[in-house]
Amino acid sequence: MRRIVEPRIRRWSTERLIRLALASGSTHRGWAAVALLHRRGSPEMLAHIHALARSPGARRRVLAMDIAAQLRSPGHAHDYESDPYALDQTQAVLMAGLDDRHPRVLQAAITGLGHRAAPAALPALLGHLDNADSGVRLALAFTLSRHADASAIDALMRLASDRDDDVRDWATFGLGAISDADGAEIRALLWANAHDPNRDVRGEAVVGLARRSDARVIELLKTRLLDDDCRVYELEAAGEMPRPELLEPLQRLRADAERLHDIDPTWHRRLLDAIDACELVADAAS
Repeated sequence: MRRIVEPRIRRWSTERLIRLALASGSTHRGWAAVALLHRRGSPEMLAHIHALARSPGARRRVLAMDIAAQLRSPGHAHDYESDPYALDQTQAVLMAGLDDRHPRVLQAAITGLGHRAAPAALPALLGHLDNADSGVRLALAFTLSRHADASAIDALMRLASDRDDDVRDWATFGLGAISDADGAEIRALLWANAHDPNRDVRGEAVVGLARRSDARVIELLKTRLLDDDCRVYELEAAGEMPRPELLEPLQRLRADAERLHDIDPTWHRRLLDAIDACELVADAAS
């Protein structure tokens, strides 16, 4: 019988996990330490966060933001069942981080406010929209999608035209898939990004158009479902906006794909879901 042994790192002291996180940075071991620290919400952990946030060392301040971003109450078997711990106090730490001059600390603070959205932080977030650091703008694209305010939507539209591919990608995802905002300007931007040079930006834009039932996306899908690089984006879009005329390219795609031996299970499941959705629409129309 194979035994599953709990990794020893889970039993390490908070101080030792903090040392590991500082020493390992953004490596797998570093994030594993941070993930364990997230589960240790307590007055002691809050004291560590405040001490790290006051440190002259940028790496320590980054760690303060990373822990504060997802600090949870202990005692739950599954992380997603845990309640946020000390929400007001950790939001205050993250909002103070918006004034930090080090770009990595600022990026961590902005990202943290995507996990712990604070409406009062929105004006300060918007003040970093023209930051020269692409990592800061990327963090903004992630966090602003959690705000429904019109100023946040306008900022996302600007970021969706950013010169950096990753920023454009995340902003297009936030605007198209997370936000429910709609209108002629948003659709025009999504249509433009559906023809972006970057493959991921194009895919996110197509999903966003399909979620808004923009009829122009059907002709795009009829072509892109059958090109050599059909991804989950196109399948998700077909499921969001099912039409009888998409059945033929979807079924051809399925026949071609199932002749292969190494179909990605997530991709294949999305394909079958899209076919089912389009068949339901076709049956209802007949």
